[in-house]
Amino acid sequence: MKINNKNIDFVIALVGQPNSGKSTLFNVLADIKVSTSNFSGTSVQVSQTVLSYGGLNLLLVDLPGTYSLNSTFEHERITFDYLLNSKVDLIINVVDVSLLTRSLELTVELTELNKPMIIALNMYDEAISQGISIDENKLSEILGVDVIPTMAIFGKGVKELMDTAINNLRFRKNKASKFLFTSKIERSINEIENEIKRHLNGNSELARFYAIKALENPELLKISINSDVRNKIKTIEKAIVSDRNQDLFEIFSYERHHIAMKLSKQISTFKDTRKKPIKQKIDELLLHPVLGYIFLLLALFLYFFLIFIVGDTVSGLVETPLSKLPELYESLSENQPFLWYSINGAFMGLMGVFGIVLPYFLPLIFLTSIYEETGYTARIAFLLDGLFHKIGLHGKSIVPFILGFGCTVPALYASRIIESKRDRTITGILLTFIPCSARIAVIFALAAAFTGPIWAMVVFAFVLLVVSLSGKALSKVLTKPLGLILEIPNLKLPSIKISLEKTWRKLREFLKEAVLFLLMGSIILGWLEYFHFDVYVNSLFAPILHNLLDLPVELGSTLVFGFLRKELIIVMSTQALGVATLSALPLTVEQVIVFIIFVTLYFPCLATFIVMTKEFGWKTSVFAAVFSITVATISAFLFKIILSI
Repeated sequence: MKINNKNIDFVIALVGQPNSGKSTLFNVLADIKVSTSNFSGTSVQVSQTVLSYGGLNLLLVDLPGTYSLNSTFEHERITFDYLLNSKVDLIINVVDVSLLTRSLELTVELTELNKPMIIALNMYDEAISQGISIDENKLSEILGVDVIPTMAIFGKGVKELMDTAINNLRFRKNKASKFLFTSKIERSINEIENEIKRHLNGNSELARFYAIKALENPELLKISINSDVRNKIKTIEKAIVSDRNQDLFEIFSYERHHIAMKLSKQISTFKDTRKKPIKQKIDELLLHPVLGYIFLLLALFLYFFLIFIVGDTVSGLVETPLSKLPELYESLSENQPFLWYSINGAFMGLMGVFGIVLPYFLPLIFLTSIYEETGYTARIAFLLDGLFHKIGLHGKSIVPFILGFGCTVPALYASRIIESKRDRTITGILLTFIPCSARIAVIFALAAAFTGPIWAMVVFAFVLLVVSLSGKALSKVLTKPLGLILEIPNLKLPSIKISLEKTWRKLREFLKEAVLFLLMGSIILGWLEYFHFDVYVNSLFAPILHNLLDLPVELGSTLVFGFLRKELIIVMSTQALGVATLSALPLTVEQVIVFIIFVTLYFPCLATFIVMTKEFGWKTSVFAAVFSITVATISAFLFKIILSI
């Protein structure tokens, strides 16, 4: 979205730790929505929108979640750079009240920026359920800024938050009070700060922040300083380290943690509920070392079963009226064959979109959003973490893997949260095997027409096996992975409203981006058939599809269009083989299974190839493409042999 800065009165930045509800708050306020999920590390890009409120035009910026301003990961560096280098008139620090002490550590660090700020105490309902009570007035008095309780998921407190923000912007209220470190650290900061102030020629707004970073994390120092100041910093650093016998980075982390703990004790009280909250009991079952995997299997079975049942039912209802449309233009086949091929191509595309793809796509994205909203997606990642360690990756790789079930493109972007280049590269290559929503629609549509849901589950189990073996093979070539921490957010009741909004946004994106591809691709295939060009395309794939896998040679052209959009495969397969519905395809059950395996594992799509080239380089992209096609061919051939036996 292009923003005309000339029409903007003020810029408001939302800053908070992962899972604080920051992006949910953004979605409540914004006219243009962004996707949110209850899973840390999924927001790796800056989202922004313009809204009119209180007679002002405001640019609202949702910065990626970060635990601190010491940027370690890509998404943290984006937040750090934006706050330092972009115009920000007001920071809204979104604080998760249910994790108060940890959240306040970032708050303490934000006060060092010396920028106008207000606090949104979010997830108040979570705190209440845990017996936590917060004195927001006392917190406001200590911080010197306005503090507003909110429950962003329900839109509560949002109006008061925005009214407070407008009031702060109009009347330029005081900035947050600064917190003092222990005496020796504070004296060192003041000494360096005075030197930096002279160096900045009176521009002292960020002098204290730069002084702290000069000691804590010099790599993040955004100003060049002369050798005298640099030598003074080194002398002070050496004295502090010698006195405390600790690294300065560790010292500052401890100091902020101590301040946050003290602040938390001053403003919060805890009432023992005596009994465990019901959500905690449920969570203990979901993460149980034995029962957790049983619930995981049940959850996945329910996921696939509902998608299959709903998709099959809706598909049957839609196909019946649509199948009567060809009668209206059948007479053109003899008199105007080119026009007939064009119209029939458009019809096959229409049938594919509304009769095959959408019936499975809708329940898929709705159930996925429900799992994300509850936080169960993160619990799946936790339970599968051990598997990832066995194949040489860390559990953090699960974040893009799970996103990959929606779309491979954002999953590749999400891999930025993996700081190890080795782990990130392997994850990117393995993402080509994860079935995206388009490939899942293909799997379920073909399974519904020929094999039933059990074979669909067999395909997904085989994909996990392929990912495991491929990951193990790739990890043997590269160095060992680094140790990382995987965070589990609070378990939540899903918001049906938010899940429906997510479903509608993704459906709207699909209709906007994919339908044209599907319709035009189907029409072009009709033209290829009319001019007999499809024969040449099919001959290119004949050695693999026909000679090796015993599949109809006509399916070769579907793979080319499938590289543009995977949904085109099920649209084109009916057209290429001259039938109106999937169930009428002249294929045996064994051939359908072999075809599903190949389609599921060969390289996702053109958009994936472009993004992978941008993120990892062309060598990795070419290797991933060749590797995935090779694995797809070998896997499909093995299934052909096993099924023939």
